[in-house]
Amino acid sequence: MFASVSALNQAWAREIRHQVMDAQRMAPTPGAELFLAKVLANFLFVSVVQILLARCFCDVQPAHRGQAWLLAVVLPLGTWALVVNGTFFAALSIRSRNRELLLPLILFHFHSCPSGHGAGDHGDPYGESDPSLWIKMLVGYDIIFTTVSLLLFDVVLHAE
Repeated sequence: MFASVSALNQAWAREIRHQVMDAQRMAPTPGAELFLAKVLANFLFVSVVQILLARCFCDVQPAHRGQAWLLAVVLPLGTWALVVNGTFFAALSIRSRNRELLLPLILFHFHSCPSGHGAGDHGDPYGESDPSLWIKMLVGYDIIFTTVSLLLFDVVLHAE
């Protein structure tokens, strides 16, 4: 999370420093293409870091080796959610004075999820017996926030 937040803070800083945002606003391409390119670049960076750390996690937690396939499914989905939200909120907060502080506050709030909803309903407060429910929720989260970010990015790009 910390490596991704520091990378996401710098995702738009260079454009602001060198007045590239003005040129990007005048470009005839839609802002969604620029946003998607930034998301893909950040996704690659964060994925490399996570792959290295996942290997260390699997070495430290040998009890979970049988569920390594869950980690292989959840890591790309969670990374995509983190990067899409982080890139959008970094672009949204780029004009503020305290953007290095503002981005983690917004981003960590969106990624904190209260666990145990419906704890008394099924006797399984954390959903450990059915991980497919959480994977489906993560896929839905990715689809919703990617779509909303793509639709709203032109407004963020052309805001003053």
